[in-house]
Amino acid sequence: MIDVENKLKHMKNKLGLLSILLFIGTMLYAQQPMKFGNVNTQEILSSMPELKQVQTQLEEEYKQKENQLTTLQEDLKTKQEAYMQVAESMTPEARASKEQELQQMGQKVQNFYMLAQQQLKAKEQELKAPLIQKVQVAIQEVGDENGFLYIFEITSGMPVYHSDKTIDVTPMVKKKLGIPETTTTENN
Repeated sequence: MIDVENKLKHMKNKLGLLSILLFIGTMLYAQQPMKFGNVNTQEILSSMPELKQVQTQLEEEYKQKENQLTTLQEDLKTKQEAYMQVAESMTPEARASKEQELQQMGQKVQNFYMLAQQQLKAKEQELKAPLIQKVQVAIQEVGDENGFLYIFEITSGMPVYHSDKTIDVTPMVKKKLGIPETTTTENN
């Protein structure tokens, strides 16, 4: 009987010690600061030396498109002026045909302008993509190396980095709302 009491006493001591160690461990972990950061990616991008080369390429593309647009506009203007000089001497059918031709040319100029804008925007995205990727990798490395849980974009407040130590609480929120786990939402 005494042996059983000694074993129980010894077990209680071990449990007590284990409880104390767990408590200390929890307190130490809880005392580690949760680190959040902010970053201004636009400021970083604008200060990258590689951006100057991108801007030079975009300016060249812009000038090329601008020259093409100017040529189209000048052709249209020349044809409009020529038409105005002879319009009164033309037959109604010839005048209508020439006016339709001029309208089509005007539409062609507008279409070229809109297409040029789209192409320039696409070219800008294409040229900036490697720079943006480089910034994203650097943010990831800074976050990992410095123990950040989240890094937020200053201008939008959106997270641009999150640690693998963060927890996705979506299932918990779904459970709280009574939404079954298998339900997915689509944003279309």
